[in-house]
Amino acid sequence: MNRLLLILLLSFTASAELVLEITQSAKQPIKIAVLQKDANTAIGEDIINVIRSDLQRTGEFTVLGSNELLSVPSNESEVIQRDWLLLDVDSIIFVEVVQEDLSLNIDYSIFDVSYKQVEERRKVLGIPDSIRQSSHYVSDGIYKHFYGIDGIASTKLMYVTKSSGIYRLIISDSDGFNEQVILKSNKSIISPAWSHDAENIAYVSFENNRAQVFVQNLSSGKRDLVLSSRSSVSAPAWSPDNKYLALTSTMDGNSEIYLVEIKNKEITRLTSNLAIDTEPAWSVDGKNIIFTSDRAGSPQIYEMNVRTKLKRRLTVEGTYNARASFLNKDEIIFVHRNEGDFKIAKLNLRSRDLEVLTSTQNDESPCIAPNGNVIMYATKDGNTSYLAGVNISSKVKFKLPALYGELKEPSWSPFLR
Repeated sequence: MNRLLLILLLSFTASAELVLEITQSAKQPIKIAVLQKDANTAIGEDIINVIRSDLQRTGEFTVLGSNELLSVPSNESEVIQRDWLLLDVDSIIFVEVVQEDLSLNIDYSIFDVSYKQVEERRKVLGIPDSIRQSSHYVSDGIYKHFYGIDGIASTKLMYVTKSSGIYRLIISDSDGFNEQVILKSNKSIISPAWSHDAENIAYVSFENNRAQVFVQNLSSGKRDLVLSSRSSVSAPAWSPDNKYLALTSTMDGNSEIYLVEIKNKEITRLTSNLAIDTEPAWSVDGKNIIFTSDRAGSPQIYEMNVRTKLKRRLTVEGTYNARASFLNKDEIIFVHRNEGDFKIAKLNLRSRDLEVLTSTQNDESPCIAPNGNVIMYATKDGNTSYLAGVNISSKVKFKLPALYGELKEPSWSPFLR
């Protein structure tokens, strides 16, 4: 893990500038309890609280507090099955903290109440300075046990805030804790994007009164100026091999898609059309790019082969479809105008089934969690911008309002472990 991301993890007591609120829970959340095993310690209680919050925050678990229990066993052998069946609890998570001089490991087991047996035992290796992140890894393991999908508690978010005319590019934990300001400016910051190895980020800054694309290393903090232009530049997107950025620019007079080789700064123009071409995103295999174009009269999603430049239209339903990303090789996520409102939608490219995922209005800038199952996006309540999200499989919905200012341009990190 790189140095900056490690720094972000060090403070266990860091406060959150974002507070996640569940607005729609799962229809049948799994009911569990999370308990310390054998010895009750202060550090163990801190870890338990993080795990409880992580799981409760998914909207897919009901996590009972200690005051709701009929009995509190210290290990699996002390479980009184009747007490837990009366509460309709599915499983008990026993957590044990093993601390030595240079390590802090977390052992946990998942105990099935109905069968009165341990279904899984796991160990998370960590260090004392990374307690919170280690706790997130435990939460992710528990989530995967029950849902078969990698958890995302241990991932990071990047986003832009605006308050009192000041823009900040921020990285935080997925729960809003441990905010780190990467860049602060009185000029706009747009289009932040993670490299696929989580070692670098790209963004567009106007701090020098022109559009400049920077690639910044998260370990050293060093910035590399990839492109500087007095023309419009936006939407840098990393290729799967992290060697190129696809982006939008008007450097030749019209809005077109370009390819920039990061190492030598070589620029290749990919589109040539009188229409507006913008918002590129790569396919999983790196062979194709999808982008937004109004070449047919209204904004629609097109796909282009990077090598041959052959293009095809992907969206036909609706008068506005934009800002698309591949969810997987067969599905895309994008902004779709539905009955006058801008929503986040999913389109299956094989079956052509279109599903509107959100119920908010004026939605924009969707980004996809690395497990491919949660979408975060920017939206508005009146004149206030905030982040919101939806779980594709469970339909859980949530929002992440800022304590101050506005939030926009979310970008989700890859898995960090």
